[in-house]
Amino acid sequence: MLNELKKDVLNNTKSKTIYKENHQIYQLCQKLRQIRKEKNLTQKDVASQTGLSQQMVSKIESFNGNPSMLSFLKYCNCRGVDINTML
Repeated sequence: MLNELKKDVLNNTKSKTIYKENHQIYQLCQKLRQIRKEKNLTQKDVASQTGLSQQMVSKIESFNGNPSMLSFLKYCNCRGVDINTML
């Protein structure tokens, strides 16, 4: 059923664009989570280093909610991730 839904969404031009945009953001967030884990850091560690709350770090990594661009950039900078390079 999920594959059928995905097929239907991807056959609709507007839905396809929205899907692709969100999928790219999701992949970026997952990459940030992977980098944090590779450095043996907890979300609390990242929160402490960035001044963000642990809840905001969680939202960024899980692509849950809508964190501000500033919060996102703080997270990236703290991890040594150059967002321009990633894009």
